[in-house]
Amino acid sequence: GDSNTKTIKFGCGAGTMGQSFPGERVKAGKVSLIDPCRCIGYSNVVIVCGTNDLRVENLRGENEIHQLVDILHLKIQQIRKLCPSIKIYVAAVLPSRLPQMNENIMTFNRLVGEMLSANFKQSVWHLGGGHFLDSRGLLA
Repeated sequence: GDSNTKTIKFGCGAGTMGQSFPGERVKAGKVSLIDPCRCIGYSNVVIVCGTNDLRVENLRGENEIHQLVDILHLKIQQIRKLCPSIKIYVAAVLPSRLPQMNENIMTFNRLVGEMLSANFKQSVWHLGGGHFLDSRGLLA
């Protein structure tokens, strides 16, 4: 998960998502830090990428966004190998109000959608974020 999901508590009891949502939130501050072993024993995994990798100061060009998508592809392959029957959902990175970073986000989301469609057909689902955008492609 990303920092937007940090307050979500899974499982039973007060202040949690309830028994319908067992599990845990696992923080990986960057795509490269996703640990596929943490998915073992679960029926579903939701990968919620954030903006840490996509900040303007962290990228030297679009080729690095392609490299991030390649790393995510590898992580999904590793999860699939460890947990063949797991359902994997990849949430789009939410758009930003910063135009340059938003370009990085939109490029990443597009490339992730293309990668999932080309490599995982109907076994990994991409949860889009387009409904959060205004007419300029920025966070509404």
